[in-house]
Formats: sequence, C-alpha cells, structure tokens
Amino acid sequence: MLNNDYTITIVEDDPLQLENLGTALSEQGFKIKTFSDRASAEASFEEGLPDLVISDIILGNEIDGGFELAKHLLSFEIAIPVIFLSERQSEFDIYTGHALGAIDYLPKPISLGVLTAKVKNLLRITGSIQSSDDGDKSLIDGLVLANNEFKAYWHSQVLDLTATEFEMLKQFALTGEKGVVTYDKLQESTQGVVERNTINTHICRIRNAFKKVDNDFNLIHNEYGRGYSWRQK
Repeated sequence: MLNNDYTITIVEDDPLQLENLGTALSEQGFKIKTFSDRASAEASFEEGLPDLVISDIILGNEIDGGFELAKHLLSFEIAIPVIFLSERQSEFDIYTGHALGAIDYLPKPISLGVLTAKVKNLLRITGSIQSSDDGDKSLIDGLVLANNEFKAYWHSQVLDLTATEFEMLKQFALTGEKGVVTYDKLQESTQGVVERNTINTHICRIRNAFKKVDNDFNLIHNEYGRGYSWRQK
C-alpha cells in the first residue's frame, strides 16, 4: 500500500492552477509545497529536497523556467523526479524535458484525476524500490542492479538514470540476452508512469547513459513491432 508520507513541490505561476493542483494532491494525504516562481522553489531545496517536483515550463518572465529548475535539481546528489505540465507540446520541448531527467511531460489542461494517478504510481515505484532488497539479480554480464540505491552499474561505473529508466533497464537485466522486452512489459514496469508513445525517448536516454561510460555501447536493439532486446549485432 502506498505510503503518503511524501513531500511534493509544485511550481506554477498561474494562481488558480497552483491552488487546484495543491488542493487535489493534498487531499490525497501528500505534503504539498507550492511556489509561483523558480527562485523561491530553488531556495526551498536548500532547506530540504522534496520527493517529487511538478512544474510548469513557463514561469513568469522565464520562458524556460521549468527547464532551468530541472537543471538545478541535477546538481544534487539525490535524483529528484520531475513531472512537467505545459501547453508547449513540440517534439523539441518534450525531448528537452526528458533529456533533463523528467519522469513525464504532460499536456495542459491536465485532468487532476489523471495527474493524481500518475503521481501515486510514480511514488509507489520509488517506495517499493526503497523498501526492497537486492533479490533481483541481473542476467547480463557487466550489468549490476543496486535496488536499494535505485542505481545500475555497467562494468562498475554508475549509470545516470531516472527512477523510470532504472525500472525499464531492470526488465532487460531480468530478461537476459536475446530475450525480447515488450512494449507492454516496459510500460507495466513503470506502473503506468510512462506512456507508450514516450517509451522510445526513455530507451534513447538509457542508451545515452551507457554511452557516457562506454562510447562503443550498442547492445539495446529495436525488435520491430514487439519491443527491444539486449544482444550483440
């Protein structure tokens, strides 16, 4: 069962939307901190990091305020998941959001019910990982999972992954080489946090995480119409 003892920071420059988001999530038992600008939100991080950040992209006069906020979060040792809410839905904006480590990028206007469900699923994932042991062993040589730490290592080098990407990579580790990890399996592994049409973006980020520590990495391959597999060429 989901433990609601989580703190969520919401950053939104529209007062009505900020109030609606805060009310909807506080009614679910979450601890909510609300801010209308990036500077105030970043100042609060120095006092204590939240478990999740929900942010608009445009914050006041800052057209990319949400992106700058996500960049600031990357400076902390602890990975903090971010959900972006924005009317900006270009492929470039969505890619940029995910490249900055966003767990999801949702269009405005957003259904409060959908957002609440996604937040619960995301925190359920992180909660289960924090309470799990290291029983899930990788079947891939050189790939080690540290479930308690929410981290994965490739030949002893830590990979820069979000919580969602860790869960997706785990499916490859548990399937082993040559086995197909289906689109449905990848989506199920994140308990609905990832939409089917964003799976490829996350896979690209996973590949890039490997390439940061191994320039020649090329082991995750698309299986047309089915999903992905871990195999040599």
